[in-house]
Amino acid sequence: MATMKLMLNWMAAVGALIAGLLWIQSARVKILASQTENEKDADGTFPARIAVGGSDFIATAIEQARWNQKAAFAAALAAVFQAVGMMIPG
Repeated sequence: MATMKLMLNWMAAVGALIAGLLWIQSARVKILASQTENEKDADGTFPARIAVGGSDFIATAIEQARWNQKAAFAAALAAVFQAVGMMIPG
């Protein structure tokens, strides 16, 4: 049982580390306006854009949301591992 508890604690720690790294990536991601200026939407028109500091604000927010979703999933897994580890006696 002690080995299982230790293993779950390590899995929780690794999950938390991965979540932290994913959240750092989320904060750093930037989609340049030049990368999206020629992209058309499903209707075949050019959608409205908001450019801030050379980056496409909307595209950047969408990409940050993707990274945040991955980070939240890793954090949830870490919490599950930690919770199960705490339920093991000893």
